Amino acid sequence: MPKSKKPQSLLRNTFNFPAFNGLPDEPENEIDLKYYDDGPFGFKPSQHWCFLGEIVDSIGLVRTLLRVKDKDGQVVTTGLYTDDRGEALAPQIKEGHTVAVLYGEQHGFLDMSVGIRVEDASNIKIIPCSLEQLLKASDRATTLRKGQPGRCGSCGKQENASDNTHLRLCSRCRHALYCGEDCQRKAWEDGHKADCKALVGLRWFTERNWRTFHDWFSF
Repeated sequence: MPKSKKPQSLLRNTFNFPAFNGLPDEPENEIDLKYYDDGPFGFKPSQHWCFLGEIVDSIGLVRTLLRVKDKDGQVVTTGLYTDDRGEALAPQIKEGHTVAVLYGEQHGFLDMSVGIRVEDASNIKIIPCSLEQLLKASDRATTLRKGQPGRCGSCGKQENASDNTHLRLCSRCRHALYCGEDCQRKAWEDGHKADCKALVGLRWFTERNWRTFHDWFSF
């Protein structure tokens, strides 16, 4: 009997969360019918999409330019052409953090390189964790089964109403479960501190319907 396929986690989806080579070209160059529909009032997006990349370097001369590594390991430039030239994001820009760009498109820069040009500040967000941590957080969120008893994220004790064992959610990420303060403190020291940031960053994505376009998303 063939094994059932594991459901793909949200951020592993290469359509709504493509690597750089999967991004559409800018509409003035070519309309990508994978992402746009032709309606009575012209082309409009058919679904939402978001580029994710991990910061490997940044340059802040005339404007902020980020060098980011995508899910395929390709390093590309993300240029911040916002009104403040990326100044508001500067305190959050750190090597190893993840950049999310809504509706990113392949853009040809004047130096003949190809990258992503961001003009709207509400389309970019920096998440304080690595891309791998964010993707793993997405995987964990997918494997959680609703209606199944939870387990403590430290000792593994299972929630059981019959013996009055009740677990409580981490107040920040709303994913991890603990049976008490001691387990929560130990889990935090053992690695949940980093995982928690990734799960908090993931929440914004999981709360939205990426398959149906009604209006533009913004951070």
